[in-house]
Amino acid sequence: MFDEKNKQVTIRTNRISFVTGMQKINEYNFTDPSLLPSYYEFDSTNGFNHQDGVVVDTPKGIKAYTVAVQSTLKGKSGVNIIYEFDYSNLTLRKIKEIPTQKSVQLDAAQLGLYSVESDKEGIQYFSLENNKQMLSGGKLITSKDVTDTRFSLSPAPASQTFGVYCPKYQYTSCYNIEFGGVKGKAVKVTKNNVIEDARQASSKSFMAGGTKIKWNQSSFQMNTPYQWNVTATRNGKTVSLFNGKAYELDTFVSPGGKYLVINADPSYHFKRTQATTIYVYDLKTMVQVQKYKSSYNTNVTGIQWLSDDLYIMEYYFSNPGAYPPSFYYIPEGKHFKIEYSQYQDWANYLDSFTYDDLFFLTLPVAITSGEGVLHYEGQPTFYMNGLYYVPLKEFMNAFHVQVEEKDKTYLFKRLDRTSKLALSQSKRLIVKGKVFLPLGQWNKELGLKVAQVGMHSMSYEILISDELRKTEAAMKAEIPEFQAILKRLKKSEDGSDGFIATEKPFTQKNSDHASLRGVTAVLNHNRSLSFRFSPFVSYGESLQIYITSRDSSKVLMELPIQITGNEYTTVALPERVFEEGILTFAFPESDNEHLEHSHLGFTLKLPEFSKNRL
Repeated sequence: MFDEKNKQVTIRTNRISFVTGMQKINEYNFTDPSLLPSYYEFDSTNGFNHQDGVVVDTPKGIKAYTVAVQSTLKGKSGVNIIYEFDYSNLTLRKIKEIPTQKSVQLDAAQLGLYSVESDKEGIQYFSLENNKQMLSGGKLITSKDVTDTRFSLSPAPASQTFGVYCPKYQYTSCYNIEFGGVKGKAVKVTKNNVIEDARQASSKSFMAGGTKIKWNQSSFQMNTPYQWNVTATRNGKTVSLFNGKAYELDTFVSPGGKYLVINADPSYHFKRTQATTIYVYDLKTMVQVQKYKSSYNTNVTGIQWLSDDLYIMEYYFSNPGAYPPSFYYIPEGKHFKIEYSQYQDWANYLDSFTYDDLFFLTLPVAITSGEGVLHYEGQPTFYMNGLYYVPLKEFMNAFHVQVEEKDKTYLFKRLDRTSKLALSQSKRLIVKGKVFLPLGQWNKELGLKVAQVGMHSMSYEILISDELRKTEAAMKAEIPEFQAILKRLKKSEDGSDGFIATEKPFTQKNSDHASLRGVTAVLNHNRSLSFRFSPFVSYGESLQIYITSRDSSKVLMELPIQITGNEYTTVALPERVFEEGILTFAFPESDNEHLEHSHLGFTLKLPEFSKNRL
């Protein structure tokens, strides 16, 4: 976020847990002149001068990148500014400024590269780590090139995030590239060209998961669909996969070579009025495992693979919000519709990571009640078709509900409350043997009512009002092992320069942040301290913070601070002032130096940080 008024660049991070569905948003402000743009007019931002980043799981931890495209104004030449934010140490780096006459893209950011394209030099790839030119004048092959069956590779890639480079577009000298564009081992690349014969008939063959796929297409005839024949050959055995008519036929292979998908489109050119037929084959057995019609009468524009078993099929529409895409889970042949706004929010964040035991990857829903938070074992609660689907096992355990399935009916019991739900009316989903049930009347009858739904951009939070909250059936409160300790202080009169408490200390449930009398303090995982003040509290332009011992009786360090407006001010701290990750410090009370309580005492603990877990 580019803030001209305060002359700063702000990074907002949004970390979402698939264990609880809870999200944590942090903001970090950077005012170093070397990081700021020369002016604040951009072509790449929205009306608030905000823009999204690309999240990358690098060998050195999670980082985010963005390209801010300055507008070309009278007397000012715009530049593409490439930024990097490092989640591990919470630092911002301006990688490079490149004139806007050249196009700069982050389409290879997952490989540690950015591309620069110009009419004169074509496409060149540079390292995001050191800005060195790494690749030029060749073809970069990525996962989508292989899953769309344009290329085949041997040996097959070990993960979805890979890059293979072929210098000078010569497919006989290709090699894997390591993160940052470093040359790796040689790879055999086959370009799966379509071959046409003298009759204008065409054919194509390629390897997929150890199986040879070949299709033949009949010659063109006006207003007549083509005749297609698709076969698979493995270990000397050949079987027919598709033999029929279609105007277009596309093939896709899953990232690990487990499945082949055939999309047969019966519609003629732009008259997309018929549903396409999708066939899914197991490439090892060459047996058809799924067959279905596309959701809408339109053409398929592509497949976004999320794993070997899960993909999103994308359709062409002028009004995509009315025709949402779906997750499709191949082993059970099940569709899970995604609201288009969800899909837009998440589309850029689905290709960096792996998702074990999940099938609905957008908008995890948190469920809270009192001080408790529902914990998930695999797929969290999700929102689909206007309903909130909860994993039955975790929900029953959290709220101490007994459930029995009898005579095609669910029978629920919670202390003296009972409820029943006919399976035919339940709209339940069973995926991987796990039951998901929409919230509705059945939970209300058990005393569990949806009191509030907090709708955030990347996650929802449901607050359950529990009529049995004062009984043993209530969700257990989630009390952190360590809680923030707050107290009011005054200077000690024994000459030690320390502090003594003037009131009984109390706690707040978070361990790494707390608020007291208009002061909010946050301890960051990189051993920095951030704080800000309410609009009703005035400290002027500077203040003195005291880092103390746990009991506040001894001052370990005095920290003079320059205040940066109403936003968070962040200061780095040396490791020596922490006691087993715990920091105790004192703020002067605003305009209160000579009263009984002169300072505010905080004791906070460093938050744990893992790139794989919130």
